Amino acid sequence: MKVFNCVRVIIFTVLILFSFKLLADTIKDEKQNVLGDLNAPNTLVEYASLSCVHCANFHNQKLPEIKAKLIDTGKLKYIYKDFPLDLPAMLAAMITNCYQGEKFYAVLNSLFKNQKKWVNASNNKDELINSFHQILKQHGISLEKIKICSDENKANKEKWNTILSSRLEGQKLGVNSTPSFFLNGK
Repeated sequence: MKVFNCVRVIIFTVLILFSFKLLADTIKDEKQNVLGDLNAPNTLVEYASLSCVHCANFHNQKLPEIKAKLIDTGKLKYIYKDFPLDLPAMLAAMITNCYQGEKFYAVLNSLFKNQKKWVNASNNKDELINSFHQILKQHGISLEKIKICSDENKANKEKWNTILSSRLEGQKLGVNSTPSFFLNGK
C-alpha cells in the first residue's frame, strides 16, 4: 500500500510540474508577441488568418489608429493569435512564428499589407515561398530562412501544433470567422 501511495505522489507531482511548465510556456509565448504594456488595464486578443481579407483590412486600416491611441498610451495591450483558414495562411503563420516581439509584428504587418501578392501565388508552394521572400527581404529575411521556417521537420512540427492549438483555443471560445476579437475576455 505504501508503494502505491508513493507512486501516486510521484505521478501527481509530475503532473503538477508539467502543468506549471505549460502555463509558464503559454505566458512566455504571450509576452513575446504582445503589443503594448503587459500591465495595461485592457487586453484585446485577435484571432486572425493571414489570408483573410477582412483581417488584412483591420491590420492595414484600423490597428495603426488603435496602436497610436490606446496601445502606445498604455491603455491597451494587444495579442495576435493565429487562426489559419487555409494552407497558405498556415505557411505564412509558420514564417511569422519564426520571430518574436517587434520582428514578429513587422513580418505579420508586411504579410498583411502585401496579402494579394502572396495569396495570388498560393497555388504553387515554390511560388508562394518566393512571394514571401519578395515581401520579407526588406526585413533582411533570406529565402533560405523562409524555407527553414516552412519546411517539414521536428522543430516546425511543434510550431505547426502550436498554431493549430491557437486555432482550437479560438474555436473553444466560439470563434468561427476571422477576424474575431475579445476585449478583456469578452
